[in-house]
Amino acid sequence: MSTITIDDLQLPVRRPETVSEAGAIVREAVAAGQGIYPVGGRTTLDVGMPPRKPGVALDLTAMNAVVDYPARDMTITVQAGITMANLQRTLAAEGQWLPIDVPHPDRATLGGALALNLSGPRRYGYGAFRDYVIGISFLTDEGLEVKAGGRVVKNVAGYDVMKLQVGAAGTLGPITQVTLKVKPKPEAAALVKLHCSAEALPAALDLLHGSRSRPVIADLATDRSAVGVSWAVLAGFEEKADTVEWQVRTLLDELKHAPVTDVTATRGPIAFDALPESAFIYKANVRPSRLAEFANAAGSSFDFRLQSQALNGILHGYAVVDLSEPQAQAESERLANLAAEFGGNLTIRRCPTAWKAAMPVWGRPGPDRDLMSHIKRTLDPNDAFNPGRLFAA
Repeated sequence: MSTITIDDLQLPVRRPETVSEAGAIVREAVAAGQGIYPVGGRTTLDVGMPPRKPGVALDLTAMNAVVDYPARDMTITVQAGITMANLQRTLAAEGQWLPIDVPHPDRATLGGALALNLSGPRRYGYGAFRDYVIGISFLTDEGLEVKAGGRVVKNVAGYDVMKLQVGAAGTLGPITQVTLKVKPKPEAAALVKLHCSAEALPAALDLLHGSRSRPVIADLATDRSAVGVSWAVLAGFEEKADTVEWQVRTLLDELKHAPVTDVTATRGPIAFDALPESAFIYKANVRPSRLAEFANAAGSSFDFRLQSQALNGILHGYAVVDLSEPQAQAESERLANLAAEFGGNLTIRRCPTAWKAAMPVWGRPGPDRDLMSHIKRTLDPNDAFNPGRLFAA
């Protein structure tokens, strides 16, 4: 039997091929007082707190079938172990897609991406996973498959359990099947890129926000120089060809008198890479109106490079040097204080396991933490699913 290591805990891997097999593994683990740790493409095993008790890794990648695809209805039902790349290939054959950016799509599974509510640059124009899930199935701690929602878009019956599972980090039970609404693939795409100074960033983002054009992507990244931080700003468009051309011309015209430089426009599919490898990565969310101010403050540290979904108020920072734990803690504390002042929070996406006890891995507790803990205790009274990963105590 193969094994997998999550933080410092080594776990045996069980790979069921059916829901009934997965349910049997869950019942066996619960009876033995063990934890069940759902895994997929293993691209995000470093996210979250260390596991709290021994158990088994439940590998769901063999459960990857397309269950139903009525393309005319623009919905698809698939098992959660399907990779994001295979899901997109299936949709592309009918001229459709799911406009959610997930890193490493050739390995990342739909279930894992949903569990962490992963999203990327297109979130600004298209929304996040919660906007596309209309049906979901998952396992309880009794090994039974529970279903919520349905396979049609206009379905309002029952509790909206889908919203609980999206972003629950697998702590409410492994996702087994998902029904999604999908969209037609855009006919054309273009990307406008520009540069600006730290001082000009608020004006540049305000212009982008107020533009008559409607970008689906509004991102920025640090563009270091010898004298300090400057910014590369990206605006992406995806629509019918004529619409894309009109939007590009409109934005270029609006930028003529803006405090920006090196404005370029390129046509063709827009692709984004995953965050560079780094031993320390944080994610901050603030009010979009304060993002420029927060980004400039975060950019004052030359130990980090930044990538931001600017008009969503989301910013990622990744260390480009080897940091000590005190250095990482000091920077995290500085930015967490600033994020709180700007109406948001800061979480740690990746750091050494030994640092996690002293780091705000899931951010500072807010008024919703008690409610989340109550839901966890109610749906998983044995603390069987990903124990310790989301709630450390």
